[in-house]
Amino acid sequence: MTGQEFIEIEGGTPLSGSVCVQGSKNAILPMLAASLLPEKGCSVIRNVPPLNDILVAFELMRYVGARVDYFPNEKVVSVDATHLTRSDLPESLTCRLRASVLFIPPLLARLGEVRLPSVGGCPLGARNLNYHYRGFARLGAQITSEDDFVISGEDFTGTTMYLDFPSHTGTENLMMAACYSTGVSVIENAASDPEITDFANFLIKMGAKIHGLGTRTLTVEGVPALNPIDYYAMNDRLDAGLWMMAAGIAGGKISIIGVAPGDIRILIEKMMQMGIDIGINGHVLDVSSPGRHLKPVNVLTCPYPGFATDFQPAIMALSCVADGQSYIRERIFDKRFSQVAELRKLGASIELDEEDGLAIVNGPTTFRGADTNPDNIRAASCILLAGLACPEKTIIRNVYQIDRGHFDIESRFQQLGARVVRK
Repeated sequence: MTGQEFIEIEGGTPLSGSVCVQGSKNAILPMLAASLLPEKGCSVIRNVPPLNDILVAFELMRYVGARVDYFPNEKVVSVDATHLTRSDLPESLTCRLRASVLFIPPLLARLGEVRLPSVGGCPLGARNLNYHYRGFARLGAQITSEDDFVISGEDFTGTTMYLDFPSHTGTENLMMAACYSTGVSVIENAASDPEITDFANFLIKMGAKIHGLGTRTLTVEGVPALNPIDYYAMNDRLDAGLWMMAAGIAGGKISIIGVAPGDIRILIEKMMQMGIDIGINGHVLDVSSPGRHLKPVNVLTCPYPGFATDFQPAIMALSCVADGQSYIRERIFDKRFSQVAELRKLGASIELDEEDGLAIVNGPTTFRGADTNPDNIRAASCILLAGLACPEKTIIRNVYQIDRGHFDIESRFQQLGARVVRK
C-alpha cells in the first residue's frame, strides 16, 4: 500500500441495495492470540476479513514461530503453533497494533517469558496497560520495566483480579492467563461486550472453564491444556453500525445482512430518535432515511451496554445534518474528538470542551468539499460519512486507518450506489 493512496467521495446520492457485515476484528484478534496456546495441532478461524490490524497480527504470529495460512477469498485462517521459537515482540509490528498485548498470555504460557516494546493502534489518549500487568503479577508473573516490558513466570495460581476500567483487552488477557493457572480465578469489573462473550466461547470450545459470560464478574477454572478448534467468529457490530449511519446521513434505503440487533440496540434507539426508520427482520436491518432534517441527539459514551465510544465519531457526522444542537459527551477516551478538526474543514460548526469531554454540534451543516487526514479508524469513518452528504469532492488521506477496521470499503459503498473510489 502506497503512502499516496487516498479515498475520494462525491456525495449527494441516496443509497440503495444490500450490504453484508464483515467478521468482527475485536473478537478475532484475541482468538488469533489464543490460537497460540495449544501445544500441537492446527486451529481454524472462519469469517476473518483481511483488515490491516489482522494482517499485522498474522505477521506477529509468524515472527514468534507459528505457521499461519490465510485464505482471504474464503475468509479462513489456519494456525499451527506447535513450534514457537521466540517471545520478543518486535517494535516494528507492536507499534502498529495495540492488540499486540494480547500475545502476552499465550507466549508466557508456552515460553515462560515475553518481551514487549511500545504498542500502537489508535491515538486515543491515556489507555493504561497497568491493570494488565497487575493482573499478571497477581497470578504469579514477574514484571520488569526498563526500555521494554519483560513479563516472566511458569507456575501461576488462580486469584481474584479487579479491573479499574472494564477494558476489552484487559478482560481478554486475564481470561487467557487464568485458563492455564492452577485453581480458580475471579475477574471483577470485567468487560461484558458481545466480543468478550464470543472470545470466551472460543476458549470454552478449546476446553476452558469460564462462567459468568455477559456479566461484570467472570469466574475461570484453570485447565491442564487447551486444544485446537474450528470456530466461526461473530459479525462486527461496529461495521454494521457504519452502514446504518451511512444510510442515515446519505438518505435512501438499504438492507444490512448479518446483524445481531440486540448488540446495537442503543444505536438503533438513538438513530430512530433522529428520525431514521429501522426495521428489524431477524438478522437483517432495513434502514431508510431522508438524509436531511434529522432531529438533534444527545449521546453519552459508556462501557457496554451503553453507547459505544466507537460509534461516537460517526454519530457526530449524522448530528451535523440534524436541525438544531446535538450534545455529544465522551466518557471513555480523552482523545476521541480528533475528527472535529476534520469535520470543521468540511464546514461543520462544533463547539468543543475537551476537558469536560463535551462537543456541541450546531446543525444543520451544508458540507463543502475538503482534503482531510483523519488519524484513527473511527475518525476516518466519520469523515467518510460526512462525505456522503457533501455534494462536492471529499478526500480522505491516511486510508491505512480505514483499512484497519473496514474491509474493501469503497467496493462495498459502490454496490450501494455511492461514489466512493480509491485512488
